[in-house]
Amino acid sequence: MGMTRIGPGPGRALLLCLTLISIALACSPGSEPVKEVPVEVPAYKRACLPARSAERIPLRQAGTRPTVTETFDHLKTRVDAQCASCHVAPNIQGGFQYTSDVEGLKRDGARMALKAAQGEMPPRATPSQLKEAVEVSCALQSWLAQGAPMGAFPVKCEAASEGGVTVAREVGDAMTDLGNCVPYVSQEYPLGSDAPKDTFFAGLTKLPRLLSETDTDIMTFDMAKLVEHGTVAFAPTYPLFSDNAKKLRLVHVPAGQSIRYDAETKRFHVPPNTRFYKTFFKAVSDGNGHRRYRRIETRLIVVREPWSQSLFGTYLWNEDETVAELHDLRYRDNEPFSDRVLVYKAFEIGGATRNYAVPGAHRCVQCHTGAEAQNFVLGFTPLQLNRRASGEAGVDAKTLVEEDELNQMDRLVRYGVVTGVPAFRELAALEEHLPRLERFAEARALPVSEEARKAALELQGYFVGNCGQCHSPHGFAVRSNPAIASLDFTAGGILFGWNPCGVKESNGQRVYADCEVPSFQQDLVLRTPSSTLYQRVARDTDARVIHMPTNVPGKDCRASLLVARYLATLEWPAEKSLSPEAKLEAVRTRLRQADTAVAGSCSDPADVTWIAEDFTDKVPYEPRGHDWRQAIGHGPFEFLTRYAITERHEQLAKKRFPTNWWQPKRVCSFPTRSSPPDGHDPWNDSRDKWMVNALGNPRAPWGELYYSTPGATAYQGICANCHGRAGDGQTGAAKVLVALNGGRVANLVSGMFGATDGVSNLGLFDSLNPHGAARYLAYMASGGTTVQFTPEFMSAWIKYGEVDIDFSPRASDWSKWGANMLGAGRGACDLIRTGNFGTASAEPPSGNRNAVGGVRMWEEVCTLDNVLTDAVRGGQEPALTEWLQRAQFNVGVMAYFYLRDELSRGASAIHPLRTECERGVTP
Repeated sequence: MGMTRIGPGPGRALLLCLTLISIALACSPGSEPVKEVPVEVPAYKRACLPARSAERIPLRQAGTRPTVTETFDHLKTRVDAQCASCHVAPNIQGGFQYTSDVEGLKRDGARMALKAAQGEMPPRATPSQLKEAVEVSCALQSWLAQGAPMGAFPVKCEAASEGGVTVAREVGDAMTDLGNCVPYVSQEYPLGSDAPKDTFFAGLTKLPRLLSETDTDIMTFDMAKLVEHGTVAFAPTYPLFSDNAKKLRLVHVPAGQSIRYDAETKRFHVPPNTRFYKTFFKAVSDGNGHRRYRRIETRLIVVREPWSQSLFGTYLWNEDETVAELHDLRYRDNEPFSDRVLVYKAFEIGGATRNYAVPGAHRCVQCHTGAEAQNFVLGFTPLQLNRRASGEAGVDAKTLVEEDELNQMDRLVRYGVVTGVPAFRELAALEEHLPRLERFAEARALPVSEEARKAALELQGYFVGNCGQCHSPHGFAVRSNPAIASLDFTAGGILFGWNPCGVKESNGQRVYADCEVPSFQQDLVLRTPSSTLYQRVARDTDARVIHMPTNVPGKDCRASLLVARYLATLEWPAEKSLSPEAKLEAVRTRLRQADTAVAGSCSDPADVTWIAEDFTDKVPYEPRGHDWRQAIGHGPFEFLTRYAITERHEQLAKKRFPTNWWQPKRVCSFPTRSSPPDGHDPWNDSRDKWMVNALGNPRAPWGELYYSTPGATAYQGICANCHGRAGDGQTGAAKVLVALNGGRVANLVSGMFGATDGVSNLGLFDSLNPHGAARYLAYMASGGTTVQFTPEFMSAWIKYGEVDIDFSPRASDWSKWGANMLGAGRGACDLIRTGNFGTASAEPPSGNRNAVGGVRMWEEVCTLDNVLTDAVRGGQEPALTEWLQRAQFNVGVMAYFYLRDELSRGASAIHPLRTECERGVTP
């Protein structure tokens, strides 16, 4: 008879046997009285059987790093090799310069070490340069910490090992993505709890310094101990790629509570102060040549309501893997925690190392903002926890999935961690309750061929874990650029039933899928493939395209393969007339070509390339451009102090104009109106003809008129493309700029429009009064910035189609404007001058049909204190240049007042676009 996996406690069985033996002996005829001997019965120990998981993560034995010594002279040589060409006299790039001597490095070494540790310096480094910079940073920090000795000194940059915890050998050997074992939990032996720690976490306002101070026994990684305190493991069906790291995920729900499943919404409600841990392991070859794994970081989220109040951070493990300390490397504004690059020993024999990138807090927010249930938690969703077998629902057929992984939801229900879900063995009820990827496919008319079905399911499964959190209604990508709101990559989003062949991206530059290339296989290996869906996952960031998934270190060849195979199975236009058999053969040919092309062109990189991002400003705030005081009011920027800024500018910036129609949605309710607004007569006013059709009837109900202000339009149509709609510098364009040329986009709201010790930073510009800050903003946006914007970048990232602004998209015009961000405003006013703003026959045509209603607004902005004379209309110089210059200045002032009086109040003050009626319809 085989032993059952989950059985009664062994202590009871032993006690029963001993009792029966004692009775039998006492009752034997002729026996001597038996002297009672005390029997020590061992305490009950919960069963914890080896995890049946295919994801093995055997942990290495603690490494012994030989002492590394350095000398000051050698350190100085290494620092100069990294930094001197840009920052030693006469060079002073970025406004920073150091002297290459003891005093100079003592004074500036900490700052230099910080930038190198963040991966920011040297800018746009190769993987090998990045690794060298991180190692120099470590040596420089060690030198400073030991008092800047002139001779030799030991190099060590990691958490202290005092009081550390070593994982038991048997635990490490048995480690999987579900832990070292699966604990037995039943009604008789329920999941443990830890009330003192629950109280501790409920009172936290910031995470403790050491991981050992968090949940009890968390450092042991022993599931037999952790379950006694209420901490259990889980693993998602569709994991996030993180440079091929292995992961162990743990969850702890406060005692007496549970994660409740809502069968109607198909979502979880996670109670406040629930803790989620995720430890990242990287493969190493140990001293015996065996492939094992070492802990690099453990990330922790403490859920709060609302989600924006959640606590989160990452703990970095020391070389001995006995201590994990909270990563606290600071941004420029001294807030935690910024990007960091580590170097770990991947081969203990020979000493070869590898880079490891730790994403900063802003990247965490960008990804977790798009959490399905708006709770800051990714990976713990009903769809993700409902584990699927190999080859099912987009799961890679090559991935082994074993019994404890498939039984995961049942286990979490029995533990009491999840409620509202039927037991796993009630298959009919399970099918009714939990979401499954196939259902989304069926609802959106998944292609009928097996090849197309498999390719779409696999790609959607990848999107669930890697893309849907940003490409979702609440995700960073959509918040940054509402023009791509339709590009929803969540499970219920656009992919199933979508045909991206020939569909242009929101900027109108290229297509998501080019289904007419002469050679599919050859196109896949080009530096710039025709299909941007493929280029984004297969190539590095360039001026037009940002690499995806964003914020994730490393390159995932599986993503390239899945997208290539998805493209291969689309219905190509040239094949519509073919027989079903011929179509299928064409698809199978392209699938083989996709496999061949990706296998030959993609491989795991030896090291990670990482571009650090820090869009914060120093505290106390310092304006960008160290020579701005000398530049404004002189030379090409003479006009910035000559033009008056009056109350009329401030009033106009807030004046509401009807400029378009709301894009109706079912969730929006519009007011009822029987006439045009503000006494406008569209039939007699050519500027308002867009409101009515040829019969004079409104093109939409009058209550659906969309209003904007010059301030909101100027900012959202020009500035927000890089600085973000919230003014925080968090955009895809900002990521591209820093990757291309190191250009750092300003966080306007917390920087220029923020405060230091309660005093507004705008006071720094009082010397340019009146409204000195507005003049400084116009200076930076009119060419004062040193960041270079190429025509390719400008045409790809300027989203003029989402606001009521019209200007030329031609590369020849962009190249004239260069870093002049207000060039778009200048271009709009030039169209006003010639009477071509928003007209179908305008030259140059912007292609922005939505701009037609903005004529009245832009006339007032461009002509404020700036009379449009016949000489200007006729293009006579110098009248034309002067008029356009002042018109451009007015546009910048409009954006300034919007920032100062509205956007600086917070994200809730963001003016809704016409595609966002749900954010507030105003009468």
